[in-house]
Amino acid sequence: MSIFKKLFGGEKPKEESQIDKSKFNKIEKSDFSDFQDLVEQNAGLSFEKQMIFGDVIGSSAWELDMGKGKIFFGALELPIQIIGSLAFNNNSWMWGWANTQSGMPENLLKQSNQLKEIGESKNIQKLIDGQYNVDEGFEHKIGMLACGLFKAKSYYCANYGQGTLVVTIDDNKIPEVDKNRLEKIMTNFPQLISGTDLNHKNAFLNYLIDRDFELSISENKIEGLRNNKIVVAEFDELDRLKSLNGKI
Repeated sequence: MSIFKKLFGGEKPKEESQIDKSKFNKIEKSDFSDFQDLVEQNAGLSFEKQMIFGDVIGSSAWELDMGKGKIFFGALELPIQIIGSLAFNNNSWMWGWANTQSGMPENLLKQSNQLKEIGESKNIQKLIDGQYNVDEGFEHKIGMLACGLFKAKSYYCANYGQGTLVVTIDDNKIPEVDKNRLEKIMTNFPQLISGTDLNHKNAFLNYLIDRDFELSISENKIEGLRNNKIVVAEFDELDRLKSLNGKI
């Protein structure tokens, strides 16, 4: 059985008149404890932002003007913050603040420096060390983390041949996430967890918090309520997603 059949199977959600709204409450994000937790707290909404951004730029190639602090996709001109870069030859990550040889303008490294400060205050080594070897897909974890923390509209991994430059982008030319379109959760979240190493339950919980849901949480289930619409996710003993249903 495919993952999508599994995710959309199971019991049908309750009708609006049957929803016990008293069990739902607004929940704030917990204080993150490590790098992976920080990624999971920001992955869901950041991934949805990337889907929107992909529609905006289409198949346009990118060009960078570091002097202007802009990235271009055809006629579309967008401001950037440089987070860091991934080198393909040894699969190593280097933060923008640590790349002193490149001559990156300091005004484009504000977020990169802020991430270092967060790492120092929380003793998160991956945010403190300037350069280190990483696993495949690490640059996207960094992008999602930065996009979420700084409430940017998107991030972009710009492949320049020898590596990938990770930038965040914040501009009104990129549409906001429409938090009333709950059906996007049903398609985006399965795509996210199929391509990224995450604790499914933690990532889903924080995704719904970012989407302004009221929540009801039990050991193996998270239910979210927004505008009289409900989503229900069930997880196994390892916090892996078993099913995802919604009355949307």
